[in-house]
Amino acid sequence: MFDIGFWELFFLFLLALFVLGPERLPVVASYLGKQFGKVQRYFSNVKNQIDDEVDSTDINKILKDQELSITELQKRIKETKDESTRDKTD
Repeated sequence: MFDIGFWELFFLFLLALFVLGPERLPVVASYLGKQFGKVQRYFSNVKNQIDDEVDSTDINKILKDQELSITELQKRIKETKDESTRDKTD
């Protein structure tokens, strides 16, 4: 996602260790992990709500309209074929 490799993460860990110290680093890491989890759940919920809204209303309506159009076109094609066949036999 952020294209961060092992050495970049290692450098960030060392920097945090020097800045925060060994006694505060686990507390800060725990806090950041919890906040990151909350952000992930929030975005997941928003995505699911958007997917539900789009799937349930717009797409189903569009599909039904398209099916009706296809059915009508098939009827017209059949009628045209039948007329063409009648004209040839007469």
